[in-house]
Amino acid sequence: MNIIAFANQKGGVGKTTTAVTLADGLARLGHKTLLVDLDPQGHVAIALGMEKTPGLYRLICLDERLEKVVITARPNLDILGSDKRTEKVKRQITLSDFRESILLDTLQTSSYEFILLDLAPSLDVLHINGLVASDWVIIPTRLDALAVDGVKEILLTMGEVAQRGYSFKGYAILPTFFDRTTRETLTQFQEITRAFGTNVWPPVPQDTRVRESAAFGKTLEEYSASSPAMVGFQDGQRLVGGYRQALHKLLEMTYA
Repeated sequence: MNIIAFANQKGGVGKTTTAVTLADGLARLGHKTLLVDLDPQGHVAIALGMEKTPGLYRLICLDERLEKVVITARPNLDILGSDKRTEKVKRQITLSDFRESILLDTLQTSSYEFILLDLAPSLDVLHINGLVASDWVIIPTRLDALAVDGVKEILLTMGEVAQRGYSFKGYAILPTFFDRTTRETLTQFQEITRAFGTNVWPPVPQDTRVRESAAFGKTLEEYSASSPAMVGFQDGQRLVGGYRQALHKLLEMTYA
């Protein structure tokens, strides 16, 4: 089993889109995948054209079995949904004796090959639970100063979690909304690449079809499989970046 968190302590960086797109990609390759929504906004379900459900609440607060509360979204892809009742999950975890590892204890006996966790940007007990449960962390980020600062904050939080005895196998930074015509984008990309080296994955180009696909409740692969966000941008004779390459990098990272 591979548990991967998608996290950034800055919102609006494409975190849910990234989690949904890569979960869909894994499922299409035949991997049994669970996508867990840890954000009370419940946007994972909406992005997949489904209704919000209190799956996480039922799992943690009502102690129902995982297989009873997940919903099949696509072939090989289940979701553990979230809605406003997720706020009650946070309170339940706060009152628990083993509050940091509740999610890990719940998920580690499941039969999924991949479990992807979409973390909310707020730093709370549920966010920490997501990090504690994870083997790897993928950090989507816009290439602007505030979002890059969010990358630094999540890395600091990961360091604190590791000091408590919960180690990570690795992490990756995925630049999103990449626009080669904007000076700040290029400058920030060069800076994070200089700082984090091979942990920075090729970027996902800015693409209006990302927003459109979510509005129609379709994955990006379903809505526009040849869009720049999926296939990357042209660099000489080759395509670079995009979610297809990110999916390849994810598999390369987890099976290295």
